[in-house]
Amino acid sequence: MLSALNVAAVRRGALICLVIAAPAAVVSSLLADDDSGGSTNQSNWVFIALAAVVIAYLAGGAAAGRRATAAPFANGATATLSAFVVVQVIFGIVRLAQGDGLSPIGLIFNGLLAATIGVVGAGIGVWRALRDASSN
Repeated sequence: MLSALNVAAVRRGALICLVIAAPAAVVSSLLADDDSGGSTNQSNWVFIALAAVVIAYLAGGAAAGRRATAAPFANGATATLSAFVVVQVIFGIVRLAQGDGLSPIGLIFNGLLAATIGVVGAGIGVWRALRDASSN
């Protein structure tokens, strides 16, 4: 499995994902902070930031899947999971420094979600590569 990974494809997909997802995650984190004393009133802009993160996972997976000739889905999942880990390590350090806790179950679930969206993005990348190849 590891031999099927294309390092250049994974790197490209992860970087594309990070360029879009990291700023969106920062915005989402700022918007989701609850300083209202337990009130459930939150900005709906957090959903726009969430959509940007999903688009980032799709774009990163598509870039990795399109570039990888062998195992494009594994490359797409690895690219988005790598980007997720980078962002979560940084956010985890910040949260721990602020005295907040981490949710291991939440991290596992969101990591699997990131990888799954990366696989869907890789499918889009493969489809686009095949479409471009057939039109030439």
